[in-house]
Amino acid sequence: MLPPFLNHDAASSRSALNTTVSSSINPKHRKSSHANQQPEMLSLDLGPSPRGYQKDRKPKKSLYSSSQQSKWLKLFLIVVGLLFVFGYIPFFRFVRNTPDYKTHPSWNIKESSPQPAVRDKIILYRIIGNDLPPRHKEGQTLSNLQFILDHEPSFPDTHKIFLLNRIIDPVNEATIIRLLDSYNMEYIRVPFVQQEYEKLDFQLEKFPDADFLHSDDYRRFSKVSKLRALDFTYHVKNLYAMNNNGGRNTAIEHGRTLPYAKWIMPFDGNCYLSHNGFEEIRSQLDKHGRDTKYFVVPMTRLLNNSVLLNNLDERPKTPEEPQIIFRYDATEEYNLNMRYGRRSKLELLWRLGALENRRLNRPTVPWEPTERPYSKDKGNFKNIGWVFRLFSGNPSQEENKKEASSIRAFNRLMAIQSSLDSLDESIARKSFHHDKLFLYDEKPMNQVRYDHWTKNYEIRSAIETLQRKAEVILDESQRRLAPMSSATDKEDGLPFDAVPEKDELGPLSQNVTILTMANYFTGEEKFGRGAANLIRVHFLNEYAVEDEDEYNSARRIPDDSHLLDFLSDQGYYFPSLSRISHVVPKYSNNRILNTSDLTKTDISSLLDCIRMLRHMQALTHKEYIDLQAITAEFLEYLVTSPTGIHLAQMTDHRGVLYDLQVTAMAAFTDDVRLFLRVANRCRMRIGKQFRQDGSQPYEESSTRGRLLASTSIGGGGAGDGDRQMEWRAMLHYETLNLQYWTLLTRGIQNAGIAKDIWHYTAANQGQISHSVVAHLKKHSDALPQLNAGDAAFVKSRLQPLAYMAQEAFSHSHYEHVDIDERVRDRTEADRIWMMQHVSDFGERWDLLGQEQEDFDRQDSLQQQQQQQQQQQDIAKLMHDDAVKGRLGIPPFWMLTSTSS
Repeated sequence: MLPPFLNHDAASSRSALNTTVSSSINPKHRKSSHANQQPEMLSLDLGPSPRGYQKDRKPKKSLYSSSQQSKWLKLFLIVVGLLFVFGYIPFFRFVRNTPDYKTHPSWNIKESSPQPAVRDKIILYRIIGNDLPPRHKEGQTLSNLQFILDHEPSFPDTHKIFLLNRIIDPVNEATIIRLLDSYNMEYIRVPFVQQEYEKLDFQLEKFPDADFLHSDDYRRFSKVSKLRALDFTYHVKNLYAMNNNGGRNTAIEHGRTLPYAKWIMPFDGNCYLSHNGFEEIRSQLDKHGRDTKYFVVPMTRLLNNSVLLNNLDERPKTPEEPQIIFRYDATEEYNLNMRYGRRSKLELLWRLGALENRRLNRPTVPWEPTERPYSKDKGNFKNIGWVFRLFSGNPSQEENKKEASSIRAFNRLMAIQSSLDSLDESIARKSFHHDKLFLYDEKPMNQVRYDHWTKNYEIRSAIETLQRKAEVILDESQRRLAPMSSATDKEDGLPFDAVPEKDELGPLSQNVTILTMANYFTGEEKFGRGAANLIRVHFLNEYAVEDEDEYNSARRIPDDSHLLDFLSDQGYYFPSLSRISHVVPKYSNNRILNTSDLTKTDISSLLDCIRMLRHMQALTHKEYIDLQAITAEFLEYLVTSPTGIHLAQMTDHRGVLYDLQVTAMAAFTDDVRLFLRVANRCRMRIGKQFRQDGSQPYEESSTRGRLLASTSIGGGGAGDGDRQMEWRAMLHYETLNLQYWTLLTRGIQNAGIAKDIWHYTAANQGQISHSVVAHLKKHSDALPQLNAGDAAFVKSRLQPLAYMAQEAFSHSHYEHVDIDERVRDRTEADRIWMMQHVSDFGERWDLLGQEQEDFDRQDSLQQQQQQQQQQQDIAKLMHDDAVKGRLGIPPFWMLTSTSS
């Protein structure tokens, strides 16, 4: 009599390092493919206990028979079925957190048979994971599984089970399940749970030095060593998503629960056993199994699976990493802290004494987890049989050569990181969109606009100031760009002397921002057209577009390709009525702006304004796409050029500006993977730049060096003027660094796809939020002792930082972050202090920062020369920073966000 179908569901839990990960296991046991078919089938459904111990439920019994059968025949068959079920079928159920266990601390096994089962079966598991290109060819796992199901022979006294180990792609997993179902094969499913994965983070704080990935030591590493260091940052994510040793241990634990299992074979998914190979394994198990708990099966790699079909089943050369067979009472398991690609199987082989020649106990790098000591069962193993590893899809990495081993190791590291990056990107893209504002927040901006319409005095005053400044900028830009409009009437195009003089990126960014904000808050479209023209001329090398009557579509730049422009008020383009031309011709293919400007200026607000101008239809879709392409070129320069790499390694505000630039441009160009990479790794800078008390040692050092360079010509002693100059310079640059950090924080918070960095705590207990509050607190306490001029200077620099920091506090929920209790108490004290003292530096709507910026930009060299040499030096430094857009303050910042 043959066994019926059995369906078992179970849940289990796992923990790796300090991260708790729960793993739901759904074993689905099916009738073996070599069993005879039965017309009557009995179905058992044994559900899992959700939590703790539950009383056993009686299995549901159903018997199907023909309607022509008599009542007595039905009753007879039911009785026979019941006797069969309760007399011959061993069954088990998993119970989570059950204190009354017998064979394993995680599971409690209850047998229906009153007599103990005979342990005489081999349980052969194949652990099916995810394809990892370039280590594997895409679809190779499914292809090899099909080959195994088609060609691997059935083995006596052997139970084949496939373990689906956290298959990430649900379509791929469903395909594998359908394939297994079609062959009536049994399988266990360990699901990938996205919510559990999203709780995991990168390991950034276990390197010997803070910000190690930007260190000189890392720079001197070989390419493979750099990959290994990066691979360590993915450690926890790798442990969960790949679940390499977790899947093997799941198979071992499951096998122990089967009362008839004697030998457990948790083999990799691509392993194939031939008839002769298995026969040798079984004979050796029978011969030595009484005294030996572990058997090591050597492995060989195939370059072509078809060689297994030639009936030449002979022992091959087996130089590759072997598989391990466990006796049911063996106590050793795989190390859950050894991730895929980091000696996951080798560690256990070494502990058993099977690979002593590998010397795995010698130290490698200090940050990697160390191997466990030798097992108490060391030496209790034998090498038996052989197993084939099916082709992975790349011949160069499967050959029995040292070069192939190196290629496999390199491709494995690349595949792991690429796979996890792709997984993070796919999760992020469910909520991310490139046209969402990066720095600004549209909801509070809309609220400010409504308050302006309802005659809120403070807001109205700020917007009127914005409007007056926008009028000045618009008049000046129209005057400068006027020759361009007149030149378009000439057949020969724009004369050479009419090409506009190059603008610095800093002032250009500020002018575009002010004009765009004026359009947004006042509704006057002339400001938006002016901002769009500045972008056309300086970024796209296009002519400035002349102001057009809203309902006059006839005034256009002549272009033979648009003879049918009279149709532009029809179709999908209607009712835009062509406020701007379809195509604005270029006057030059030479870029006006150069990439070196990017090293000096924050353009995050400029990119947000480009988004807003597109939303307001001041820029065409084609122009927006072209701007994305230009930004992508700038981004490529920042990421790959020696200049960009040097900036990334800076330990003061320039390194933070670099991260702010890259994240802003990555978001604008829809490069989610790069955005996530920088947004996550930038946290490594925090432990480098900030101490536990909030001080900024590297910013202090670079500022003093800058002062020495600027005053070396003038000379002089260390008098009161020197101390005053140093105090102002230190305040300016420390504030600048914190402002860049705060802007970067707000951009990451607005995107909502990466870990919040505001309360991230480094290994040395440094925090951005605490450093900002400590900086504000220090100068707030000193305000009463300052003279009027110094107090005004302090307030002008710290007012924007204080309110932007309050905004960051309102969007960061540190109570949900896993931090030390003392750090949590400190963070709460910082938040309360911000609420109570933010107005110490002026009210939100006081334009202190804007007035100081105007002063810095308008202060002439003649005025500076009338001051003392020391005052001239610091004024010159700050004047240069203002001109180059380095003040770290978006124009009219108070209109773009309001704290909740």
